Amino acid sequence: MAIYSRTIIFPLLFLLLVEYSLLSGRAIAEGLGGFLEFNYSNAAIKTEDETGETTKTKSDNFSQLYNLSFRRTIFPTIFLNAGGIFEKSMTKNSVDGEGTKFSTTDIKPFVDITLKNPVYTLGGKYDRREQKQTGSDLLTVTNVNENYMLIFGWKPEAFPSFDMRLGRSKLFDKERASQDTVTDFLLLSLQYVPEYGYLKGLDIRYQPAYRKIQEKIDDVITTDQTHNARVTYSDNFFSRRVSLYTSYNIAHTKTETILSSTTSEVSSQLFPFSGLSTASDSLTNVVLNLNSALIDGNTLQSAGVDIGLAPVGGDTRARNAGTDFVAETEVNSISIWVDRELPDQIANAFSWEIYTSQDNENWAFLTTVPLAAFGPFQNRFEINFPNVTTRYIKVVTRPLTPGDTLGVPGDFSSIFVTEMQAFLRKPAGELDKRTKDTRTNNIYNLDVRTRVFDVPTLYYEFSYYLAHVASSFTNSTLSNGLSATHRFSSIVTAQARVAREDIVLKDDTGYSYLYNASMTAHPLKTLSHTLNYSGQTKDIGGEKSNTNSVFINNTAELYKGINIKIDGGISFNRRDTGEKTTNTLYSFGSGIVPHRRLSLDLYYTGTRTKQSGGDQGDSTDFTRRGTMGVSYKPFDTLYLIISLESITDPDKTRNLQNYGINWSPFPDGSLQFTFSYNESLTSDEGKTRQINPSLRWNISARTHLDLSSQFLKSESESLKSESVISSATFRTVF
Repeated sequence: MAIYSRTIIFPLLFLLLVEYSLLSGRAIAEGLGGFLEFNYSNAAIKTEDETGETTKTKSDNFSQLYNLSFRRTIFPTIFLNAGGIFEKSMTKNSVDGEGTKFSTTDIKPFVDITLKNPVYTLGGKYDRREQKQTGSDLLTVTNVNENYMLIFGWKPEAFPSFDMRLGRSKLFDKERASQDTVTDFLLLSLQYVPEYGYLKGLDIRYQPAYRKIQEKIDDVITTDQTHNARVTYSDNFFSRRVSLYTSYNIAHTKTETILSSTTSEVSSQLFPFSGLSTASDSLTNVVLNLNSALIDGNTLQSAGVDIGLAPVGGDTRARNAGTDFVAETEVNSISIWVDRELPDQIANAFSWEIYTSQDNENWAFLTTVPLAAFGPFQNRFEINFPNVTTRYIKVVTRPLTPGDTLGVPGDFSSIFVTEMQAFLRKPAGELDKRTKDTRTNNIYNLDVRTRVFDVPTLYYEFSYYLAHVASSFTNSTLSNGLSATHRFSSIVTAQARVAREDIVLKDDTGYSYLYNASMTAHPLKTLSHTLNYSGQTKDIGGEKSNTNSVFINNTAELYKGINIKIDGGISFNRRDTGEKTTNTLYSFGSGIVPHRRLSLDLYYTGTRTKQSGGDQGDSTDFTRRGTMGVSYKPFDTLYLIISLESITDPDKTRNLQNYGINWSPFPDGSLQFTFSYNESLTSDEGKTRQINPSLRWNISARTHLDLSSQFLKSESESLKSESVISSATFRTVF
């Protein structure tokens, strides 16, 4: 009854405030603001599988959103920000005539008061989210997430800075039947970066943290204490002939778990050394790039990995997100956090593949998790899989496709991963009543570069890397090298480097020789050539390998508006096991702009991999890919595109065609109409046709009405589908 009353009172109160602010014109001056939004969407989808069985799905959704905020500068240094959000969504679905209804009601009040000046920051925050879900085939469930936080910051000039976050988070259902978790945390950050004097170049950081998680239903208490310290120093000496960079990192983690029940399951968080990510369809042979934002503890800030809906012709490569534990670590669960809440249909569209590696280059497939639990309140996927012990682990998923978003209101063009966390789940019965785990990792790095000669420019390079992991083993690399750069003329420049690395990996020792050279020629401003050679000879623990590669890159602007690029190369890899691998790569690309409104893009690439010897036998694999794209803009309001693509591999040849048109006849008026048409054809008789008309009426500077429809028809060998989706959105801001 209380929730029902609030669902009526809040909208009425909100409308009165909107009317008052619009009529009086005092809203912005007094810090009162907000918006209201109504959205209606209707979807009708018909699918037919290869057996002729037809399924008809219908969906109706109406949602209302009210946002009210109040901002006030109480004193010149004291700021108040308070408000609330009320949102109610009602949905009716039917599949072949069998219907269901459900609704979701969200209430989100918040308040934030902060004292801030150039030296001090002091503030307090409170927010609460109460979500009620009801449905014809669901029990009524009300989940609550409540957060309290105090912040303090001190940034005196020429002295260390200090930041503190102290808070409590509660996550529970009102009946305390399925979840009841309380998390207390204290985060501190101290940093000292002198800007002048003898200490300039020094950077000292220390970040202690405390977290206590009480899972009251399972009677589990987990306490984590972490201490991360880092010292770096960089400088130049002897008229900048010698450069120095050195760093030392220490990470100490202490975890204690207290159990009062033997029937629950306990998840212990693991703390990797680094985060890794890349976008690549080569899943078993790929090097992931360093991505510290994936494991920085911030579940709100994007880490740069987008798994949202890729645009037509956009990047649809698989998204790889991984971690490096440095030491081999047992793991069986990964959480992937994203920057927004996702509807069930969108969250369920993602499938996750798990891969492991010992060198961040050669990956072994472990398993596929077709469906991972998502939420509620915590915007994360919980991906569980069989226990595995590994140094590197990654999860792989693909961006959304247009079919994944059918009938779902909202924009899903960008869904960014914010954090990746690893866990080890164990039944409480396998653990002691009180368990403790302590780990300390130490990493030291030193780089010294000395300029020996000016002409030719010759450098001596020395580096040392040492990692001592959890008192279990030590890795180290000692490197000595020479690098040279010389300009033979205004046209030709050459670079070369040779180095020896002495390596210790756990109980194995060895060495590695690295050598590379390149020559670049610019005979004309519009013409350039680059020849690259690189090689490596390695012997670690008695395992020997040798790698050599040669690549050439050529670019030219033949005429104004006509550019070409021709690349090619070959690489050889040999192991003492007798295994040989040869990779060949070649590509051609051209961009032609005969007129500012017309552009033509051509691209062709081919790769060939040949393996022989060893235990894997002989094999040859190749891929050839050619694309052509034409875009034409005869008027500022009309845009046409055509793209053709052919992909050939040992199994088959796939031909793709894509045609598109976008028309916006009144781009600057109060009434704006947009029409787009897109059609894709494949050689296996697949066809997708999409029509999107939309209309926006800008009623005033702060009020608009959007109407849109989507007609989508797709055909393939196994499935045919037709869908019509219509939506209307009214929004006013004050």
